[in-house]
Amino acid sequence: MTDTSANTHRPTLLFVDDEPDFLSSLEDYFSTFAEVYTAADTTTALTIVETYKPDVIICDLRLKEAMNGIEFLEKTITISPDSERILITAFGDIHSMINAINRARLSYYLNKPVDFHQLKMAVLQLSEITHLRHQNNNLLDTLRSTNTELAETVEIRNEELRQAYSHLQELQKTREQMVRTAVHDLKTPIGNLELVLNELERGTYNDEDFKELVSIARMSSGIMRTLVEDMLTVAVMSQPQYALNEDVFNLSEFFEIAIEPFYTTAQNKNIQLIMNWGDNLPDVYADPNQLRQLTLNLVSNAIKYTPQGGTVTVHAQYNDGVLLFSVTDTGLGMTSDDIANAFQEFRRLSARPTGNESSTGLGLFIVKKVVDMYDGTVNIQSDGQGKGTTFTVTLKLKQAIEE
Repeated sequence: MTDTSANTHRPTLLFVDDEPDFLSSLEDYFSTFAEVYTAADTTTALTIVETYKPDVIICDLRLKEAMNGIEFLEKTITISPDSERILITAFGDIHSMINAINRARLSYYLNKPVDFHQLKMAVLQLSEITHLRHQNNNLLDTLRSTNTELAETVEIRNEELRQAYSHLQELQKTREQMVRTAVHDLKTPIGNLELVLNELERGTYNDEDFKELVSIARMSSGIMRTLVEDMLTVAVMSQPQYALNEDVFNLSEFFEIAIEPFYTTAQNKNIQLIMNWGDNLPDVYADPNQLRQLTLNLVSNAIKYTPQGGTVTVHAQYNDGVLLFSVTDTGLGMTSDDIANAFQEFRRLSARPTGNESSTGLGLFIVKKVVDMYDGTVNIQSDGQGKGTTFTVTLKLKQAIEE
């Protein structure tokens, strides 16, 4: 025969009686299938109830102290409400039993002399009820916890969907704005190219006219190329799955190469371009393409809005994992409205480029995108129109330590 005792719940019992021999007999008999605790007084018994929360409490009605069995069992209700209670009495007064049942929440009562077999059947039945109640409570707790976790998960998913929908709306808005901007901004350079082609087709031009036509065509193609490149950059960086592609490079060498092409542009406008960072910038982990986008947009903007004879100063320093990069110009400056809305896409400043350069309205928007990817900051300082502007960027870049 298979032994199933290992799978059977072993109940916890407390016997309270002031007769030591009777308690000893109870312990001998019931300890074969239960965890048995005995107490000869209610003080000890209450401590056991508090500590072990027995499945079943069995108490004699008459105890040699001020508190009787009913009063004791009544006290245990607040200490261990889930315990079942049995009263043992030598009296058969039905009214007393009804009173005991109501006051002490008795589950069972037995008359003396106690039939151990009958008591065993009552104990097993009641302990099984207690065990099932505990299991049910545990299942309810688990269900509540699961429901709470499920509700939290659903709320998280709903929030993700709301954010995705909001992002989709933003992308759609950006896409529509891009189309409108492209249609508007491409009209002029396309018209210029058509003019150049018509003049070339007619063939009635001299060398000076030819040079001017080539200059117009080159300027127009440059405007279109810049617009297309900026729009593609924004489209790529606006994708939810877009991530930085970091590599190790030296900051000093990077800035030297990134800013070098602007010397010619600055010289053409008689602008002094000053680089201020020395050769002690470290190697860092960063995305060179995105850092180049940030640098090009800030430096080109400074030159674009600085008149003949002005100065543009580029400064960089690295301390404690943070790159501080600033571009200061002596140009047209910015109004408070310009500063407040500078990083909005397709936002053009109140000032106009000093050399008839084109502006897509996307440069500073791209700068802000790059800054956000590095959990950085970008600030603008300008005392007003005609008083120059300083853009200051901080980026958290991890330094590459040589091993």
